[in-house]
Amino acid sequence: MPDLFPFQVETIQAFLLALTRVTATLAFIPVTGGRMAPNQVKVGLAFLVTIIIFPMLKTDHISVDIDVFSMSLMIAGEALIGLSTAFFVTLVFAGVQLAGSIIGFQAGFGIVNVVDPITSLQVSLTSQYFNLVTTLLFLAFNIHHIMILGVADSFNYVPLGGFNAHAGLLDILFDSMSAVYTAGAQISAPLTIMLLLKQVAMGLIVRTIPQMNIMIVGLPITIAFALVSIAVSMPTMSVYIEKLFSRMASQIEIIYYLMG
Repeated sequence: MPDLFPFQVETIQAFLLALTRVTATLAFIPVTGGRMAPNQVKVGLAFLVTIIIFPMLKTDHISVDIDVFSMSLMIAGEALIGLSTAFFVTLVFAGVQLAGSIIGFQAGFGIVNVVDPITSLQVSLTSQYFNLVTTLLFLAFNIHHIMILGVADSFNYVPLGGFNAHAGLLDILFDSMSAVYTAGAQISAPLTIMLLLKQVAMGLIVRTIPQMNIMIVGLPITIAFALVSIAVSMPTMSVYIEKLFSRMASQIEIIYYLMG
């Protein structure tokens, strides 16, 4: 009589653990997380990636004798690994969006907000624009390939069900969170300085021509100057964002090491 259920229970348990880690990663990174992609796409992509990498995983230590409580803890650990990966990717986008908020406020876009499809929160126009640019760079630099390879490589650092938080894990998490403000300040600094110099120039013009209505003339000039400055600084900004993604990959590798 043919076997109607050819998969062993241990294999199903191991596949569930791997699927949890992959799903937690892909469902919360900014490119596929939030409302950027339907839930069906997220689940299907996670299932496909898990099927591809599962034959390469070591599952000998997964036993059918594992009780429900231990299995629940293992699933929670796998989810934390995936969420940590997505967290570091999100930090890069958060730093760029912070720079967009700073520039938008200086350019006069502070009162104009749009809804971010990832967080469902209101953000400035420049923040949303920078977020879209970062998403395009994420794909153009093949960071999504690096992410998938990184998730597959994470099983070499942290085997299935082997989550174990080591000392220093919280330190690198807090350091990475503080780096968001550093990245935002560094990205926005050149444009902020240029806009500040523009304000100084406008002040000198007003002192020279007192009859000029600076409120009417100044705002269109500020917006136009900001848009031109953003366009000119895009190549340099792209190089810096690529460095942020490279640093992100290194930090994720360290996190995997500290969780193993």
